[in-house]
Amino acid sequence: MVNFPGSSLCAVAASFFFVLLTVRQSDDFRVLGPGGPILARVGKDVLLTCHILPKRTAMHMEVRWYRSEPDTPVCVLREGAEVTEVQMEEYRGRVEWMEDGVAEGHMTLKIRNVQPSDSGQYWCRFQEGDFYAEASLLLEVAGLGSAPNIHLEGSVDVQLVCTAKGWFPEPQVYWEDLWGEELLTMFEHHVQDEDGLFYVEDTLVVRNASAESVSCIIHNPILTEEKRSVIDIPEKLQTELAFLKVIGPSQPILVRVGEDTQLTCYLSPEVNAESMEVRWVRSHRYPAVHVHVDGDPVAGEQMAEYRGRTVLVSDAIQEGRLTLQILSARPSDDGQYRCLFEKDGVYQEAGVDLKVVALGSSPLITMERLKDGDAQLMCSSHGWFPQPHVQWKDRDGKPIPAFSETVTQDSHGLFHVETFLVTNISAVKVTCSLSSPLLGEEKAATFSPSGW
Repeated sequence: MVNFPGSSLCAVAASFFFVLLTVRQSDDFRVLGPGGPILARVGKDVLLTCHILPKRTAMHMEVRWYRSEPDTPVCVLREGAEVTEVQMEEYRGRVEWMEDGVAEGHMTLKIRNVQPSDSGQYWCRFQEGDFYAEASLLLEVAGLGSAPNIHLEGSVDVQLVCTAKGWFPEPQVYWEDLWGEELLTMFEHHVQDEDGLFYVEDTLVVRNASAESVSCIIHNPILTEEKRSVIDIPEKLQTELAFLKVIGPSQPILVRVGEDTQLTCYLSPEVNAESMEVRWVRSHRYPAVHVHVDGDPVAGEQMAEYRGRTVLVSDAIQEGRLTLQILSARPSDDGQYRCLFEKDGVYQEAGVDLKVVALGSSPLITMERLKDGDAQLMCSSHGWFPQPHVQWKDRDGKPIPAFSETVTQDSHGLFHVETFLVTNISAVKVTCSLSSPLLGEEKAATFSPSGW
């Protein structure tokens, strides 16, 4: 008999699924779980328990814990032995059965290093022969993140930004003035990181810069615990950075796809920035394009699409000038950037506009003969960014309306264009041109019926 790789595993899985299809609910026993939700903190261990009534041994039974589908279990115990072939991948190496109580029908499952993704409904199922009974329980996962950091910008209209990370579930963020009155948040940005934990960034605009102090409070709705920070606005407005400005390029920076580019900003008046945090961002502070603290990049806060593609040129940092180099520009790099200098909770920023451009392929014109002496011409070209301007022209250079046009973007963000023109096959030559709105360059192809 020939043994194929993985055949034993397939057989186990097939028999496992077949059994699931033939079992029926039992009238002889029932399963009970906890009377309420179980609370677990991120990073800690948790015990999930259930038991069978009337009390009996579970040594000869199959017991499984699962989430939404029985055939993809968290863990399965069959006649005292753990079955791992069909276990959910994210629980491998993180769960174990607690042997105490099995003889009395009590089953306990330990989940180690609880993750945000573990939160939710679980089912505990006891199966004896073709009969089963089960109970559900709710696992609530919660985590207290960092204390809020309050960042200040401005002098007349003060902008405060409250940031924190590592919270779960999504926390409530609010502002209070000196007398405990709640203040209205202007902007709110809450995102989950790769581990499922929440980062929050809430912005408050204080119209009266003479206001004494403002608090940012972050509240966990499950733990009913909170963390808060207070900022003394008049004190912060006396720090060094409050009297400085950040200057960026006065014109957009133009770069071709695949080439490197540099974005420069500097402090005015000139001041040493070695002790400052410098942060290049897109629309929000986190995740960032690049973060530079104490002479080193902070990789943990960087956007995935910029990892390995940014370098901070800091040879003029003592004069307050820093240059961010972006390697191998992509269409997705196009747009607005902000350069932030921060020290002692006070920051100043400047904007930079990066224009990414790609000149596509030379157009190709093909013809399809139609009835009544007409022909359909298709002009196609690819590799453009941003979307090019497309135009058919007659031999005198006058525009001809296209019959239809299709524009798509590939996985790299580059544009592919197909434009169609229906004309008489005996017509004089026509030209298809595509031009870049940023470069002022075009590529064209001419079709002449004499060639057909």
